[in-house]
Amino acid sequence: MDTKQKITAIQNLLAHGEPDAFQEIAAYLTVDDREVRITAIGVLGELPINATIKSTLLPLTEDPDEEIRYLVLEALWGYVGEDVFNAYIRRLKDSDELVRISAIKGLGELRDIRAERYLIESLVDEEEIVRRDAAEGLGKIGATTAIPVLQTQLQQETSSLAKVGFYTGLYLLGSKMHLKSLLNLLSDPSYVVRCAVANSVAILADHENEKGIKKALQVALRREPTIAAQSTLQRVLDELSS
Repeated sequence: MDTKQKITAIQNLLAHGEPDAFQEIAAYLTVDDREVRITAIGVLGELPINATIKSTLLPLTEDPDEEIRYLVLEALWGYVGEDVFNAYIRRLKDSDELVRISAIKGLGELRDIRAERYLIESLVDEEEIVRRDAAEGLGKIGATTAIPVLQTQLQQETSSLAKVGFYTGLYLLGSKMHLKSLLNLLSDPSYVVRCAVANSVAILADHENEKGIKKALQVALRREPTIAAQSTLQRVLDELSS
C-alpha cells in the first residue's frame, strides 16, 4: 500500500470501532512513513483511554522526530500515572518549543501539584509562548505557593503574549484583580495577543465576571480590523452566550 492507502486504512479502522482496532492501528507506528505514523498517533489519541495504547505511545515521546514527540504528548492528554507525569517532565527540556508547550499543557491537564517547580523553571524559557503556558499551567494545577514567583516574573516580563498566561494563571490562583489587566490586552497592537486574550477569558468566565467579559469582548469586536481576531472574538462571545 502507498501512503494514501495506509492512511485510509487507519481511518477506516477508527470508523469501524472494533474493540481491538488499536492493535492494528499501532502496527502502523513502525512503518517508515512519517505521514502514516502521524495519522496513527492522532487516531490512537481519539480512542478511549486504554492501558495498552498508553504503553504504546509513551516510548514515542523520545522519538527523534520533533513532530512525533509533540503529537504523542498531545495524544496522551487524558492519561494519568507516574509514567505519563515523568514523560511530560522530561520533555520540558526538549529542544523544540512545540514539544515543550505540549508537555506543559499535559501537566496542566494532570492537575498534579508536583509539577509546580518544573513549571516555575519554564517561566524563564526563551520562548514567550512557553512562558505563557507555564504561567497558566501553574494556575491550572492550583499552585498557590507560586503566586509570589509569578508576580515577580510578571514584573520582569516584556512580552504581551506571555503576560496573557501570567494574568490568567494568577487569576486562577485567586488574584481576581488581574482580570482587568488581561482584558486591557484586547487593545494590544498584535492580533495574536488579542486572540490569546479572548481564548483565555473563555475559561475564566463565571456568573460573577461574565457580564464584564462579554462587554469587553463586544467592544473589542467592534473595533477589530483583522478577520482572524474577529472570528476568535465572535466564537468566544457565542460560547459565552450559549
